[in-house]
Amino acid sequence: MIAIHQNRVKVVQTLFADDIKKQREKALEKLIVLNNKTDNRDDKTYLENVISLFENNTDILLWDQVKLETEKDSIGDVPLVEKLYRGKLRLVKSPIKNIIIKELGYKSLRSSFYPQYFEKIGIKACVYCNSQLTITAIKSKGKYSAKFDVDHYHSKDEYPFLSICLYNLYPACASCNRAKSNGEVEFNLYTNDGVKTLQADYQFKLTPYSKAKYLVTRDVEELSFIFEEPDYDNPNVKTFNEVFHIESIYETQKDVIEELIIKSQIYNQAYLKTLKLSFNKLSLHPRLYKRTLIGNYTEDKDIHKRPMSKFMMDIAKDLDLI
Repeated sequence: MIAIHQNRVKVVQTLFADDIKKQREKALEKLIVLNNKTDNRDDKTYLENVISLFENNTDILLWDQVKLETEKDSIGDVPLVEKLYRGKLRLVKSPIKNIIIKELGYKSLRSSFYPQYFEKIGIKACVYCNSQLTITAIKSKGKYSAKFDVDHYHSKDEYPFLSICLYNLYPACASCNRAKSNGEVEFNLYTNDGVKTLQADYQFKLTPYSKAKYLVTRDVEELSFIFEEPDYDNPNVKTFNEVFHIESIYETQKDVIEELIIKSQIYNQAYLKTLKLSFNKLSLHPRLYKRTLIGNYTEDKDIHKRPMSKFMMDIAKDLDLI
């Protein structure tokens, strides 16, 4: 729901420079071996184009969004093959697509590299809905392990060779990852515009008289809110709410609004002044005071750090709690 400055990402990429270099080298080696085993002419042509990209661009895993957009169609589409489906032949993408993704090592990177990489960047919550963590429990051989879920901004189904390009990876919960599927949304997670890293273009707001109705009835169902989105450049693009069902997700969290309303009644100005004084004596940062007050982060730039932070922050501001 908010962009991250590319300078911050580049600092982290510098920390992992050796790992990223080895990922490209290992991927290239495996692609060359795969090419030597491939007989199909169309598959081989596509593979050789992918290999050429990895050979000629040592920075391919670090391509920013502008470069990704420029280069994504440079080697052509994944080859098509005929497949019998319900008694009829239909054209589908060649199995070479999935083999390339496998050889690039995307699956293993989900559990080995991406958790460390994105933790350093500071992303723990889904960048789309902000309601869930980006870690998914995966069962393998009778055991569960935590894997990092990432959405590919440019679909790995269409662009398998971009499956491990770091700026193409958007940490997302499993639900949003499935909801977006191979589609695209008008949201850039990485930016050089400092303003976009401080203030989100998305906002939750209590509907008029919602609080007043609740205070009269004490019925949590009287509470309602809206999710405001920016005006998109492309009028045909689907909104966040249409793709990720944001309002439906947070409709299940009305009790959170109720708790914030109660806090706004209990924490009068005199009590807030006492709390601030206590925090000053402990030499704690004012931001920690606000975070403790509502039980989550209170600035847009921090919403990637914890689920539900954007929702709680916006409602708390609406209630003049922070």
